[in-house]
Amino acid sequence: MSTLDTTVSMVQKCTEDELQVVQQVIRQFFLNRGPHTTTKKQFLEELRISRGQHQSGQNQEAGKALAELREKYGL
Repeated sequence: MSTLDTTVSMVQKCTEDELQVVQQVIRQFFLNRGPHTTTKKQFLEELRISRGQHQSGQNQEAGKALAELREKYGL
């Protein structure tokens, strides 16, 4: 399953309240990154690292990740 498929699947399973919490977490993530501009080279490097992590099994099944978010934020 692709990242996009996984994301869509997770979003479809969320209630409106859960989606609001996810959006708050995403906003906080980007606020904490600060005014950072990613160059094409940096973006491709992050993508290379991400693909390597996926290939080596350093990823998490979407349902488990969503369950952990629910537990963490009391949903």
